This record gives sequence, structure tokens and C-alpha cells, in this order.
Amino acid sequence: MNQRLISRVSRRSVLGAGLFLGASWALKGCDASTPQGPAATDADGGDSVGGELVVASFPGTTDSLFREGLAPVVADQTGVRISAQPLLAFEQIARVKASPNNPPFDVLILDDGQNAIALEEDLIQPFPADQSPNASDVVPAFLSAQGLAPIFYAQGIVLAYNTERVQTPPTSWDVMLDPNLNAQLGLVSLNSILGTSFMVELAKARGGSESNIEPAFEAVAEMLPRVNGVAANPGALLTLFQQGEVDVAPMWHNDVLNLVDRGVPLAIADLETGIAAARYSLNIVKNPSAGLDRAVAYVDAMLSPEAQSQVVGDPYFYIPSNSTVPFPPELTETMGISSVDDFIALAHNLDWVTINPQRAEWIERFNQTVQA
Repeated sequence: MNQRLISRVSRRSVLGAGLFLGASWALKGCDASTPQGPAATDADGGDSVGGELVVASFPGTTDSLFREGLAPVVADQTGVRISAQPLLAFEQIARVKASPNNPPFDVLILDDGQNAIALEEDLIQPFPADQSPNASDVVPAFLSAQGLAPIFYAQGIVLAYNTERVQTPPTSWDVMLDPNLNAQLGLVSLNSILGTSFMVELAKARGGSESNIEPAFEAVAEMLPRVNGVAANPGALLTLFQQGEVDVAPMWHNDVLNLVDRGVPLAIADLETGIAAARYSLNIVKNPSAGLDRAVAYVDAMLSPEAQSQVVGDPYFYIPSNSTVPFPPELTETMGISSVDDFIALAHNLDWVTINPQRAEWIERFNQTVQA
């Protein structure tokens, strides 16, 4: 890697971190506890669960979804006013672990990997599905084998490419190693689920697995001369695509759809290996300050057709878990899917129980590799 590229990658990494922190602080300054909807204006009017509930969200797009799309639905259905605090999954776990008897959140939003950690640390509790009418509409593949809350939404880890600069649609992650590919590559930090999942997918494409990541690191070292940006988070990677700095990179499927909506000439590669899925669920902590009934009512409302329509709708385009919710045409046009079952058939899950113990080492090694 020449010196010019080293400084370029380093600047991109710093830029991405700055964008992320700025968005996080800005969102923390927002007030999501303001009553919304008719039920929220009179939370005690005959509704036994009405009141405030402190929940976690993710910084950025997900927090916007919670505040703008989902809070009014929850208030209308239950009288519960949600106060959403945007934090990454590992930060949520750290805060609950620091105060398990008086947790700062009633309900977390965690990916499969962090759910496994929270369960091992005894921080979350089983979900009483018999008290959640909307759980019956969740597709069976999105129900928890451990008795936890059902999957709330999912995302696909995809290979995105600029259709004006990449004439032949890629069919494999190996396209990033093709010396004849006249395109700038993008990567994203392994601190993100997107970055870690990409490394596992890259390893599998080259004969590796969750327990053998070495082929992925060899591939990253090989592609570095054509890497034009290493983003600190997926949001920063989206910006690099939008600015034309990156032509090929791993991305969230919904970020691709957002950029296409903005006129960026992007497409999702039809990979022979399919796509990896990242799944997220709303799990109740062991000692919710607001009480179990209120927390269950919140999760149930978030699984309702009204809430799930917000999840899958423009501009979010997440994969819902409720089987009754219609898909927008953008998902059919871009990914060829028109139902949750279509997504499940296309996607596969990663082995996070195997990944988790190795992830910190992978992150450190990746950072050293891209900056060397």
C-alpha cells in the first residue's frame, strides 16, 4: 500500500468515526418521550400498561425509525410512551451489565451475536409469547429457539456495485480480487456487524469459515492497493458511495435501496453464495423498571402489522418479521423478493457463537492490516 493510499484510508476512517459520533450525540439530544397519538395523551385512561418505557435503539436510521415511525404506533396501540436511547448493541449490554438490578433500559435491540452474549451473561429474560397476539404472525424461522423475543427485523449483507463503472454484474465476492476490475473498492470496520459478516462471507468464498478466517485476511491484504476507503461504520460507507469515492463494497441491502432512490447508479450483486442475514430482536432485560407487562405490550406492538409496515416501508426497507405485511416494490425490483419467506430462502445466518470469542482479535488485526 503506497503512502498516498495509507493517508487516504486513514482520513476516511477518521471521517467515518466523526460522522458516527456526531450523529450519535445529535440523536441523544432528541426527546423521544413526548406523548404521541391519542392513546399517549391519556395513558392512564383505562389502559393498564400505559406509561413511559425506556428502550434502546441504534444510532442513525434505526433511531429515526423508532422516533418518527414506531413511537406513534406504540402509543396509539398501548398508551406506552417510549424514550429511545441510541446505542450500539455492545454498548447496551455493557450498560445493563454495569447495573443489572437497576438497568438503564427496559428493552434492548440486539443482533444475534450480542443476544448470545446477553443470554450467557443472564441479562435478558424469556419472552411470554402467549401474551403477545402479534407473535402468532411472525414467520416461524424468526421465532427464538431459546424462548427469547421473536426477530423484529432483518438486514441482508450484500455486495453493492456502481453499474456505470462495473459493466459485468459480479457473481462472487472474489470480484474484489479481480486485477482486471477497474473500480475503487470500499471496506468497513469490523466493529460493525456488516464488516464482521463481510469477512466471514469472504473467508467462506475462499474456503474458510467462521472458525477459519485466515483466507479473508489474505484476501484483504491482496485487495488493499485498490481500496479507496475504509469506513468506520456503514453510514460513512454509504457516504463514500454517494460521493463516487467507492464503486464496489459490502453494504446493507437497505442502504443500497436508499441510494438508488437518490439516483445513485447502484445494484446488488446476485451472488452464487446468496447473502448473509443480520437479525435483530427486542429482548426484555431481567429487571425492567417499567414492569414486565409494559415491556411485553411494547414488543407486541412492534410486531404488529402497523409497526412492521413502517419497518419495511420507504425509506427504511428493513425486512419485517410479520408475515402479513406487504413488501414495497423496491425490494422486488432490487432483490427479487416480495415476502419474508423470499428473504429467508435467499439469506443464510452466521454462526455467532463461534464468531464472538474471536471478534475482538479480528477487529484489532483488521485495523492493523488496513493501516499498515
